[in-house]
Formats: sequence, C-alpha cells, structure tokens
Amino acid sequence: MRNIRTPIFIGGVVLSALSGGAQAEITILDKNPQSNVLLAPLSLKVGGSIRPEWIFNNGPEPGYYKNGHDGGTRFRFSGDYALTQDTSIIGYYEWGVDLAHALSWDGHYNEDGQRDRQRQLYAGFKDDRYGTLTYGHQYGIYYSVVGIKSDVWDNDGHAGGTGIGISGDYDGGNKPKNSIKYTNDFGPVTLYANYLLPEDDLHTADNLSYRRKGGGGLGFDYKVTKELTFSAAYSYTDAKIKDNLYNEKDYHQQLSGTALTWQPNNWYIVGTASYYKDYVPSTRERTLSHFFAGDGYGVEGFVGYTFNIDKPFLKSIQPYVAADSLQLKGDEEYHANHVYFGAGTTIGYGLSVYVERTLAHSSDKEPDSTWVTVFYDF
Repeated sequence: MRNIRTPIFIGGVVLSALSGGAQAEITILDKNPQSNVLLAPLSLKVGGSIRPEWIFNNGPEPGYYKNGHDGGTRFRFSGDYALTQDTSIIGYYEWGVDLAHALSWDGHYNEDGQRDRQRQLYAGFKDDRYGTLTYGHQYGIYYSVVGIKSDVWDNDGHAGGTGIGISGDYDGGNKPKNSIKYTNDFGPVTLYANYLLPEDDLHTADNLSYRRKGGGGLGFDYKVTKELTFSAAYSYTDAKIKDNLYNEKDYHQQLSGTALTWQPNNWYIVGTASYYKDYVPSTRERTLSHFFAGDGYGVEGFVGYTFNIDKPFLKSIQPYVAADSLQLKGDEEYHANHVYFGAGTTIGYGLSVYVERTLAHSSDKEPDSTWVTVFYDF
C-alpha cells in the first residue's frame, strides 16, 4: 500500500515521517486566539507526497514499471474551526494524482488507470473529552486499527484486508465511502467504531455488480506498556451481487484481525493476523453463487531498525525485513507468500528513498521484483 514509512507510535496510531499525520505541513491560515474576527478560530493546512517509482520484475512487466511512473502521489487539505477551547469542527480532503498520466507522459503510466481520484473526504467534530465523530470517505475500522500497523514497507498489502477485497472504497477494508466513524481515548485504550451506509453499485469485469447495503465495525488499541500495543478489529459488510438478468445473491462479508506492535528504542516490530469470510474475490471464474473465495487468512510481519545519522543530506537509514502469507480455503487452492528485504533512507528536506527486494512464491507464479521509490513530502 505504501502509505507510511519510518513508523512511530503516538496515542495508539502509527504515524510516520512520510505519512500525513507526522510530516510537516504548510500552514495557510493559523488560529488567532487574541482576535474576535469570525475567521480567528480557523486553521487551514496543506501537504502532500510526490512519489516517482521504478519496478523491475524478474519476468514480463508493463513498460511503465521500469521506465519510471507515479507511485502514489497525493495532496491533502485540512481545516479546523474551534467552537470552544475543547471542541472543533474539522474537515479533510486527500486527492490522489497520477502525475505522469496528468502530463500525458507516454510510456510512464497505465493507460487504463485513473488520472486522479478522491482518496478521502470527510468532516465532523472533535472534542478533547468526547472524542471525534466524522462522516464521509475515510479510513475504516480494519485499516485504522490493524492494517495501518503493517503498512510500513513499499510493496506491501498482499495479505492484509486493506488491499485484497473487491474495493477498499466499498467493502470497508480500507477507506469506505459514505461512512460514519467515532474514535476516543479511555486511558490506555483507544476505541474505534463505524457504520457503513448503503453505497451505489460497483461494476466488475465479470458482468456483475457489487452493492453495499450496509455494515459496521468495532476495534481498539490497548497500550500494554509504553513500547507494546495490542490491537484488534472486526468489520462486516452486507453486500449484494447482481447480474445483467437481475438475479442477485446476498453476502455477509466479515473481516477481522489483530496486531501486536513493539517499539523498543529504534526498533519497529509488528505482526498481524487476519481472517476473511466472503471478503476476498474468488481467484477462479466469478459467478453469482461463487463470487467470493469463502474463508481465508493472512499474516504479516515487519522488523526494522532506524540508525539516526543526523548529517547534512543523510538523516537516517532503516534496514528492514518483512514477510506475509495469504491462504484461501475451499476450492480456491490459492496461496501467496512473500519475503521482503529493504532499506529506507531519509535524506532530509522532505526527501526519502526506499529500495526493496520482493521474493515471491505464489499459486499464480508471481515474479520476484525490485522496487525503488523516491518520496518528496511537504
């Protein structure tokens, strides 16, 4: 998924020097508590991450992989309007852009891919005592609690529920649209809950359509010690699959997972385990009666150590090793196992470089690959 890097644990949420939560942003407008003007309680910030990337497969690959392409550039805009000292109205918008596609740079983008898309858009209320309540297109329970913990290397997302469902914008695994979300801290516990409202049809390549009828989730982070956090989440989605003849079948999708995160000194060590029920699309020919793979499970692990260099043009280096495994039961006869070796180098001035090698062993004969990604974050 390549959303965050060099993780640190703050208040039960993984942040990073390359994620929206931890990097420096540009303040467009700051609160002025000394003024009575209408806009005095308002703060506005912008930020972003520009990500050129190269992928080298040991086998066939699209030309834009090794030519250089956009690895997930995004821009974000946030606002906070203070109603009282403890309560604010908040809003957030994140816009994903394939810069090569937007510039029509031939040979450097997937011509069937999207030029730009809405990654998140939500608004709500934040209160120091009663928590945060938001509505819109935002992170779901599974990703907020489990998925984000292991979303820390480049070519990740192969076994966690964040990236293996039909669509993270619909099924609740990543960033469900049209959702209500609540979070609050209770001592060492951070509680998460959400409700998924019905969503429009998502048409698939199988001449079928997927419609979310509703859903919800519940999760928590528990700080066992200062360095150790245990997390668990459960999410469900009631969905309907329809064909062109108006035949339909209901599915009760279930996604659950746990994570154990340990951060002694400069180490970041995490392991996650997830269980899927009618969540992963079938790897065979998908039909109305067998659109999803049934049961399955995924495990992920990451171990990284950050060496702080703190020199001009070299701030830190984090070598790491990671692994994951996805197993689907029943008639699928599918498995995918990966081992990753990599290193992230923080140069400074918003620049970082990640180099990573993926060793793959899967039923669909996925090739080994090498990833090189440059991040410019502001």
